[in-house]
Order: sequence, then C-alpha cells, then structure tokens
Amino acid sequence: MRALMITWTDIFEGTGEFFQWCFKGMRLLGQGPNVIISVVVIGLLAYWSLRIMKHNKDAERNGTYK
Repeated sequence: MRALMITWTDIFEGTGEFFQWCFKGMRLLGQGPNVIISVVVIGLLAYWSLRIMKHNKDAERNGTYK
C-alpha cells in the first residue's frame, strides 16, 4: 500500500487555487450580491424598528412603559 503524503506546500497551493476559482465567480457576479445584502439588511432594520414602535405603543397603553 502506498502512503499518501501531503505537504504544507500542497495545502497552500490547493487553498490558493480554490480562492482564485471563487474570486473568478465573484467577478462575474459584480455588485449583485452587495445590492441584495444591502436590501435585506435595510428591510430587516425597518421591520425591527416597526416592531419596537409597536412594542412601545403597547407598553404605553398598558402603563408598563418607563
């Protein structure tokens, strides 16, 4: 049986090739992912703000707002 020998050089070169492959795909996507993530974050912040406002109104109505 032949022993499998992996060196640090093999690991670093493999990692580098993988990231080069990933970055080629990212270049093709352009600004699309940035726009999508920004829209999602802004939407979640707006949702959270509306929930906080609703919670504060309920607390004022129940007399538990400090």
